Amino acid sequence: MRWKLGGTLAVLALGALALVLVLSRSGDGSSDQAPSSGQAADRAVPFGFFGTVFNAPGGFPGPVLDRQFALMARSGVESVRVPMHWSALEPSRGAHDWTSTDPLVAAAARARVQLLANLLSTPTWASKQPNAARPDIWPPRDPALAAALVRRLVERYGPRGTFWAQNPSLPRVPVRWWQIWNEPMGRVHWAERPWAPSFTRFLRATSAAVHEADPGAKVVAASLATFNRYTSWDAARDLYRAGARPYFDVVSVHPFTNGVIPVGEGVERVVKTVELVRREMRRHGDAGKPVIITELSWPAALGQLPRDRLLGLETTPAGQAARLRAAYTRLARERRQLGVRQVYWFNWASEYDPNSPAADVAFRFSGLTKLANDAFTPQPILRTYAGVAARNEGCRKGETATACQ
Repeated sequence: MRWKLGGTLAVLALGALALVLVLSRSGDGSSDQAPSSGQAADRAVPFGFFGTVFNAPGGFPGPVLDRQFALMARSGVESVRVPMHWSALEPSRGAHDWTSTDPLVAAAARARVQLLANLLSTPTWASKQPNAARPDIWPPRDPALAAALVRRLVERYGPRGTFWAQNPSLPRVPVRWWQIWNEPMGRVHWAERPWAPSFTRFLRATSAAVHEADPGAKVVAASLATFNRYTSWDAARDLYRAGARPYFDVVSVHPFTNGVIPVGEGVERVVKTVELVRREMRRHGDAGKPVIITELSWPAALGQLPRDRLLGLETTPAGQAARLRAAYTRLARERRQLGVRQVYWFNWASEYDPNSPAADVAFRFSGLTKLANDAFTPQPILRTYAGVAARNEGCRKGETATACQ
């Protein structure tokens, strides 16, 4: 199932950022400790800083996933954001199906990669609008229904999860980071308006379920993104005004910027997006929480698509590599000032297919690997990512994310 849709025209409002003064920055208050098994002592970033998003459609056999997560580890990926679709996990009330998530958790564990589990997609039976064209983007009629599913997820994949008891030969790498939804300020992801009050009710119930099942877990608020003139920091303001502050531990941002402006200017706008979200966090007494960038991308789609299908953040393959390198280098260097804990490249695999009918076709040119006929082929951009990761992690990795070669 595809969950990144083309409504995120984030770049349209970011031109105004050039006029904004640079704001003071807050620390993230997070630990820099990394697993001790073979990690380099001269790391410049905490474990998990280099991430990617794995949302390839379809269910892949375990050996295929194992190979991809091993390649991620060798490339410096230490954290992976994966969708967990409620509609697939509980197709009817109380009937749970773990076939879409068990192989992912197992592959990540073998590669010692951290997972950020992203809850999405209300099942029709639970939806507030079951007869809508897209019942999956409406909140549930009762947030307690989602809380029950989330509790089951933590009880399965958390530190004391049944999954680990059922698979004793696996390295125990529990899921401790749980993100509740994606970009609810966009109607394509969360249909109810106004979005912030209804989403806060949903977040309150699901956050409580996560912390009751695993008090040490981190709840990540749904990603803040810009839609037309409604910016990420506008969304942060409205989320706080709705009273959501007690219900999340981490703020997530999608700082997409224009792909044809100079590289340095594009990266500056990424930084300023984080700063402006941080300003809202400080205004609401929340400066101590970390920020993670759960989607960072410049698709290499220029020249591949007709102009009417472009989102504005597209660039060339060379421009994509330059922007990835510059953005990760600066974010790693300034992570303490910005309070940025993790940065996820969007995405690990995409089709590189100009004939795709999907609305978000530009993002089909963003993957670190190319996905075609269920086969993954590394792209040149993966070498760029791996090089930047190795410089900041202090070494090249082997088959697992926690050990240097």
